Amino acid sequence: MNRQFTEEEMHVADCLQEMQRIINQLHITDESFLEDTKRELPQLTKLLQDLEKYTVE
Repeated sequence: MNRQFTEEEMHVADCLQEMQRIINQLHITDESFLEDTKRELPQLTKLLQDLEKYTVE
Protein backbone atom coordinates (compact mmCIF):
# COMPACT_ATOMS: atom_id res chain seq x y z
CA MET A 1 0.00 0.00 0.00
CA ASN A 2 1.42 3.34 -1.02
CA ARG A 3 1.04 6.24 1.34
CA GLN A 4 0.95 9.91 0.51
CA PHE A 5 4.08 11.79 1.50
CA THR A 6 3.73 15.04 3.37
CA GLU A 7 5.04 18.28 1.96
CA GLU A 8 7.69 18.27 4.69
CA GLU A 9 8.83 14.76 3.80
CA MET A 10 9.09 15.70 0.15
CA HIS A 11 11.13 18.78 1.03
CA VAL A 12 13.51 16.74 3.22
CA ALA A 13 13.90 14.17 0.42
CA ASP A 14 14.65 16.96 -2.07
CA CYS A 15 17.28 18.44 0.25
CA LEU A 16 18.95 15.07 0.75
CA GLN A 17 18.91 14.38 -2.97
CA GLU A 18 20.51 17.76 -3.72
CA MET A 19 23.17 17.18 -1.05
CA GLN A 20 23.90 13.78 -2.55
CA ARG A 21 24.18 15.28 -6.04
CA ILE A 22 26.68 17.90 -4.82
CA ILE A 23 28.75 15.40 -2.84
CA ASN A 24 28.84 12.95 -5.75
CA GLN A 25 30.46 15.63 -7.91
CA LEU A 26 33.39 15.99 -5.50
CA HIS A 27 36.27 13.64 -6.31
CA ILE A 28 39.43 13.45 -4.24
CA THR A 29 41.40 12.61 -7.37
CA ASP A 30 40.61 16.03 -8.87
CA GLU A 31 43.35 18.60 -8.47
CA SER A 32 40.71 21.13 -7.48
CA PHE A 33 39.14 18.86 -4.84
CA LEU A 34 39.67 21.22 -1.89
CA GLU A 35 38.66 24.29 -3.85
CA ASP A 36 35.57 22.53 -5.19
CA THR A 37 34.66 21.40 -1.69
CA LYS A 38 35.09 24.90 -0.28
CA ARG A 39 32.95 26.28 -3.10
CA GLU A 40 30.12 23.81 -2.35
CA LEU A 41 30.20 24.16 1.44
CA PRO A 42 27.85 27.16 1.66
CA GLN A 43 25.17 25.33 -0.36
CA LEU A 44 25.63 22.13 1.64
CA THR A 45 25.42 24.12 4.88
CA LYS A 46 22.21 25.81 3.70
CA LEU A 47 20.66 22.45 2.78
CA LEU A 48 21.67 20.96 6.13
CA GLN A 49 20.17 23.90 8.02
CA ASP A 50 17.00 23.49 5.99
CA LEU A 51 16.89 19.81 6.94
CA GLU A 52 17.29 20.66 10.61
CA LYS A 53 14.12 22.78 10.48
CA TYR A 54 12.11 19.68 9.64
CA THR A 55 13.93 16.96 11.54
CA VAL A 56 15.28 18.40 14.80
CA GLU A 57 12.79 18.81 17.59
